[in-house]
Amino acid sequence: MGPLLSPPFFIDLAVMRKFAPPLAPLLPDEIYNLDCMDGFPLIPDKSVDLILTDIPYSVVNRPSNGLRTLTKKKADRSTFELGKFLEESVRVCRGSLYIFCGTEQVSFIREFLVRSKLSTRLLIWEKTNPSPMNGQSIWLSGIEVCVFGKFRGAPFNEHCRNTILRYPSGKSKIHPTQKPVEMFEYLVTVSSDPGDLVLDPCMGSGTTALACLRSGRHFIGFEKSKRFYQESLRRLRNGAGHRHQIRRTARQAGDHS
Repeated sequence: MGPLLSPPFFIDLAVMRKFAPPLAPLLPDEIYNLDCMDGFPLIPDKSVDLILTDIPYSVVNRPSNGLRTLTKKKADRSTFELGKFLEESVRVCRGSLYIFCGTEQVSFIREFLVRSKLSTRLLIWEKTNPSPMNGQSIWLSGIEVCVFGKFRGAPFNEHCRNTILRYPSGKSKIHPTQKPVEMFEYLVTVSSDPGDLVLDPCMGSGTTALACLRSGRHFIGFEKSKRFYQESLRRLRNGAGHRHQIRRTARQAGDHS
């Protein structure tokens, strides 16, 4: 893998792509302005080492297991079938999955992964600086949940680690449900090896991509919102200090394959 394994892991994306695994018609180390349900069919079976994603939070299960966004100022508006999303995630993944979600989705996601022969755990992100909103009258909203699934033989670069993740919530956010890049970088290093390919189907502000750049992993991501797609590219440029080629859709990448 050459320079991809040599710290520091902040390297030029052109170098990363040189050592990236083939994924035609998509290109690794890119974010695509594309609905993930349109992007999944472009990814071969068992070609992704890790899925790390944060699905829309303001959602409820429909009888058909679909997701419907509730009204929330500045939040994403997204509708997709949760069952189909999980089906595609399991199809393309050969390692582990981290799915940050609403508490209403935990049981469905976990049961689906168990039926798909994955070992599962429920992870809790404990915010060390929870918002004091309404704290005088009710418990603070200081945690978020994540369903973890692991295929047998997938990397786990930890030992006897508890399922509680303690990280502060960032004060400056691009996305309303943005996660700390330090937490995502930790999860990436625990459940993948340098040079592995990480997929985020709901890329949002680009936290997963930035975590991969910081840890020497390849990434690919989909983001349906044009606004957050553009913000994620801007964040990568500013945060990593390296050039990033803009690709608006997966079809554009296919034209070059």
